[in-house]
Amino acid sequence: MGWGTPIADYFDAAKVTINNVAHAGTSSRTYYETDWPKVLPQIKAGDFVLEVFGINDGGLRTPPGLGDEVDPNTGYRTYGWYMAKMATDAREKGARVFFLTVTPRNIWTNPRATFNDATIVTQQEGYDPADDRIERGTGNGRYTQWTKDVGQRLGLPVLDLTNLLADRYEQTGRVGVMVNYKDHNHTFPAGADIVASAIVSGLRAFKDSPFTSLLSVKGRALETADRKYVANPK
Repeated sequence: MGWGTPIADYFDAAKVTINNVAHAGTSSRTYYETDWPKVLPQIKAGDFVLEVFGINDGGLRTPPGLGDEVDPNTGYRTYGWYMAKMATDAREKGARVFFLTVTPRNIWTNPRATFNDATIVTQQEGYDPADDRIERGTGNGRYTQWTKDVGQRLGLPVLDLTNLLADRYEQTGRVGVMVNYKDHNHTFPAGADIVASAIVSGLRAFKDSPFTSLLSVKGRALETADRKYVANPK
């Protein structure tokens, strides 16, 4: 289950309608080409749009970077171009767009162990699970940084979900985290709820957050995330 399902429980259904239009397996480019033409007409003035990509980008799916150049062989544009174009389209409809950086995957490292995703393959003497570290964003963190860069350029609020979740996961510990994942990417319902709750706590951290008054009892019970994880537009 993805986080777009349980996040609805954190909002007051009398005030908010959650429309989960995520599509598993899509990159920023493939979503823009196939789903966005159907999603954009649904967006109305006053809507909030949470935009997050990066899990399925990279390689042949989406050219890397932030520029406006077009790949002469494929006609594809960069990750940054697709992120900016969808955000701009939504804002032109009167929506308020919030970027979320990509969720960390259940892929771990440790200087004294090797892993297959989160499962130990080899272990050296002196291995300490406290030194386990989770991957902080696909592409060695590039997609996290590119999302922040596009948000800054467009003057959009950005939630650094990558590091907010990674910090929480490392505090929980690898063994406690891996039970909530089917593989290195897909969460079971309990794991999806953990991601959703982190997002809501992050949304609350924005200055004068418009989400605070829209939360359910469950949402109001969450602690607000540290403001170091959010970037407010200037």
